[in-house]
Amino acid sequence: MDAYDFDVRLTPAARQMLRPGEALILDWHRMAVCCAGAGEASICAMKEEKARGRKGLVRLKGEGPIYAARAIFPHLAGREVRLDARKTFGIRRFSSDLPGDFGLRAVMGYLPERTVR
Repeated sequence: MDAYDFDVRLTPAARQMLRPGEALILDWHRMAVCCAGAGEASICAMKEEKARGRKGLVRLKGEGPIYAARAIFPHLAGREVRLDARKTFGIRRFSSDLPGDFGLRAVMGYLPERTVR
């Protein structure tokens, strides 16, 4: 994988928790006006039809129905990301293996070494 490419994949658990016609959205929420890249990442499930019509989302290559905000692309460069899911008290929760403070670290340039093999 080159320095500008990235790979986002679903675990079997995440694939199983998605309902028919749903896609996972890896979104980027802007947190500041002064820094164009300042923000936080989030993951949610959405009807794929709605995701297709949402401006700023791009369907990622691969077999899983995953969409990502264009604004998050530079922060994912050179990374392999796994999206997982589990149920807690009957509620689906989707998560990733990105660091908990990924947004702030990405903006400040303090991400750990790339996880690419």
